[in-house]
Amino acid sequence: MKAKDLAKKLGVSPATISLVLNNKPGISDSLRHSLLEKIRELGCENMLSSSTALPRENQDSSPQSRPVIVYLIYTNFDEDNDRFAFYPAVLEGAEMEARDSHYNLVVLHMSYQGNRNLKRLVEDTGNAVGAIVQTYHITDAMLADLESLGIPCVFVDTYRPDRNVCSVCVNNEQGIFAAVEYLKNMGHQNLGYVYSGKSNDSLLERRRCFHQALREYGLADRRENYFTAGDAAEAEEFDILRELFRSAERLPTALVAENDRLAWRAMKALQREGLKIPQDISIIGFDDRSICTMVEPNLTSVRNYRHLMGRECVAMLRNLQRNKKLGFHIPSLKLELPTALIPRDSVRDLTKE
Repeated sequence: MKAKDLAKKLGVSPATISLVLNNKPGISDSLRHSLLEKIRELGCENMLSSSTALPRENQDSSPQSRPVIVYLIYTNFDEDNDRFAFYPAVLEGAEMEARDSHYNLVVLHMSYQGNRNLKRLVEDTGNAVGAIVQTYHITDAMLADLESLGIPCVFVDTYRPDRNVCSVCVNNEQGIFAAVEYLKNMGHQNLGYVYSGKSNDSLLERRRCFHQALREYGLADRRENYFTAGDAAEAEEFDILRELFRSAERLPTALVAENDRLAWRAMKALQREGLKIPQDISIIGFDDRSICTMVEPNLTSVRNYRHLMGRECVAMLRNLQRNKKLGFHIPSLKLELPTALIPRDSVRDLTKE
């Protein structure tokens, strides 16, 4: 069969089929893959040039020969383990997307104290074509180590605007603004904030967004309304919160917490002081973890899509590889996934009083 006959059979122009057969740029990736699949079904693989490959998902390669995506987890011994409640769903999503795309996903645990053998460890995984990096904070030393790998890297829910990094993140601005707007619409004018005191990049962004949201919605930004649990043990955290509330000149009518675990701790601290939620004070969490429906009252929270985040990390790596083949070098890329406010029983509607 000639190329023009194949083009006619597939309903495309001879120019389009020539681009496909010779693996040349000029058409979309989805169209190319679709036409390659149809060519395979017609038994015309012999018309493909040596540089043209069928879409990866259609190759009958064994697991041992598949390209590898490494999932690098950076940990500290003294780090707050609460963040590990966030990442399992991300890892699951990444593993499922990698499997669907016929990649192998290999998990490696790294140390912030240094990884001199990082390149060798990654090379030992096989044909590593990209890396997903899980870390609470991006350091210059980490970036130097990753650059030595010579493969595209995508960070999970952390970003540095002053460095060329690619990341898939929660849209913290959207989530915090939705929480503040919801509280204002429910009649709350005096808002407080409960934060961890940690240097997690994503949590720092949530704090900045809370300041900004108060300004843009015309609400007072009172320093005495910011409460931290710090690094103390759980029982001491309740005491810290209790003392801060006692010292506040005016108790806020509502609190926004940096995450659901902090919201739960604040709820317990307030309830131990005899305060009722939401009758005496309202509270909103962030992340919409399962704990939200296990506490009384059920916690209003900001939902994010952690499973989708893992899938999008793999998709971004694939796009970076594709762009490189097309001659485009994109050093910095940030994809923000949407959030959604989930109202429950922990917020009092003051407009009806």
